[in-house]
Amino acid sequence: MSTAYQVIIYWSEEDQAYLAEIPELPGAMADGETRQEALANAEMIIGEWIETAQELNRPVPEPLGRLLTVPETADRLGLSLAMVRRYCATGRLPAQKMGRDWTLQQRDVERFAAAPRRRGRKIA
Repeated sequence: MSTAYQVIIYWSEEDQAYLAEIPELPGAMADGETRQEALANAEMIIGEWIETAQELNRPVPEPLGRLLTVPETADRLGLSLAMVRRYCATGRLPAQKMGRDWTLQQRDVERFAAAPRRRGRKIA
C-alpha cells in the first residue's frame, strides 16, 4: 500500500540532502544523500506512519492519486503560473502548500477545467 502514496522528492540546499515529502500523510518526510535513498527512506516512513496510526486507532488516509505541480496545472488549464497560484491562494482551485509552492490533485484540476467559467466583470 505504501507505493500508492505520492512522494515528492527535491534537493534542499539548506539541508544539503534530497528531501522526500508524502503530502497525503501529515508530517511524513524523509531525506537521503541521493534520490534513491530518499525514496527508500520515504517508503520506510510511510510504513511506520501507517503502523503508528493503526496502533493509535487513527484513520489512515486513502491515497489520493496523482498530484500536479503549478506548471503542470497551468499547462493543462492554459493559464499563467501567477494565475494558478492566485487561484490556489484564494481557494478557487483546491490545493495544498508544498514547500514554497502548491500541489493540486489531478481530479480537482480536471473538475475545474470542465466547469463553465465566467469571463469579464460582473455588471451592476
